[in-house]
Amino acid sequence: MVGLGQQPGRESTAGGQVVGGVLPQGFVDVDGLKRVNDARGHAAGDRLLTCVAYALVSALRTADIVTRYGGDEFLCVLPGADHATVSTRLAHLNTELGSTSDPCAVTIGVAQLRPGETSSDLVARADTDLYRHRR
Repeated sequence: MVGLGQQPGRESTAGGQVVGGVLPQGFVDVDGLKRVNDARGHAAGDRLLTCVAYALVSALRTADIVTRYGGDEFLCVLPGADHATVSTRLAHLNTELGSTSDPCAVTIGVAQLRPGETSSDLVARADTDLYRHRR
């Protein structure tokens, strides 16, 4: 629907462990999607998701990966970027999304790969960081 793949990272694992160098990721949750779906219909919710997807793709580098992870969540993998860079790039999304004709917001969590960590561990930590920011 939004022109993105589903759940990346599987191809970058070996025996469940992520391989390679620095691998930070951002977990992005679209705030209020259920409210939009309930009040204006699922077509409006789909347009909101598409808007967020395009904003993510335009905010990141061409080498970065953006994928829809679940209903209102996106996963962004930024190989070689540090934690601060990922946080800064994704934080600018709310400014951009708030200035559209149909303003919205996102909540963001960021985590960076730790030695011996699996892709599932990395996603779980990014998700935990997202919920920490939501409080």
